[in-house]
Amino acid sequence: MSKPTHNEVFDSGYPTNLMQLLLNYYDWFDASLQRVLESTGEKAFSKAQSSIFMNLAEGRNTAVEIARHIGVSKQAVNKTVNELVERGFLTLVTDTEDKRSKRILPTRAGLDKGRQAAKALHELEQELSRRIGAEKAQALREILEISPGPVLEKE
Repeated sequence: MSKPTHNEVFDSGYPTNLMQLLLNYYDWFDASLQRVLESTGEKAFSKAQSSIFMNLAEGRNTAVEIARHIGVSKQAVNKTVNELVERGFLTLVTDTEDKRSKRILPTRAGLDKGRQAAKALHELEQELSRRIGAEKAQALREILEISPGPVLEKE
């Protein structure tokens, strides 16, 4: 019996999909952001840690809400949040409406880091605009600002 051959690249038979292309841009933004933050002497944030901050900025501030949104376990979110609590960027506060739940809130240092990250991301968007052209960058922004709607359900 012969050994199966291994392909170095998975060929789906389709062109590179939009999800891969979007992830490439996400990776570029995240890696560039981490370099900017590291240049200020700050230890880099993992993608999971960056994701927590993005979710907080969008109004999700419980482990359950964040876990549901990004598709990971509540335990995984709690682990990442606890890392950011230890670094002094987040704090946990008992929810006044549900004493069993904790709200995830930025500390003063977390707010400062968030503002620094927002400024860096704005500058990265300007850099992207220089690289791909202002019209394309504006069109990309306008397209991505349109909600894709609810998650597609299988029929």
